[in-house]
Amino acid sequence: MSNYDDMRADEILELVIADGKVDSEEVRALARKLNQDWVVDRAEVELLFRVNQSLGQHDSDCPEWTEFFANNVSRLLIMDLDTPGEIDSTEGDWLADTLDKHGVGNTTELKLLDALRKGASKIDGRVAQRLA
Repeated sequence: MSNYDDMRADEILELVIADGKVDSEEVRALARKLNQDWVVDRAEVELLFRVNQSLGQHDSDCPEWTEFFANNVSRLLIMDLDTPGEIDSTEGDWLADTLDKHGVGNTTELKLLDALRKGASKIDGRVAQRLA
């Protein structure tokens, strides 16, 4: 059992990447850290994708991770102030690029894509093809 209170979210994520596994305690610590400022930015989401990539098909070992990942990535894309409720072409292209770079096609990514389909009223950019 680690003490994550003195660690930043990116430090926790780097620990998860290093050992290639995540547990519910780490997910709770990450949620506390990311929710401190209520803002999830692209840099944080890219780290989340790197973590998910490191987990590969072992993502299902921690269902809390799958939920956390899908909620935070979709929040960045759908709840932004520029196009609330929509994924514009810039966001859609960025997500497609991120999936191309870090995607592994695991349960967590499938949950994210499902959340985007359900949560966005409009989806543009190259990611739209993946969601069709």
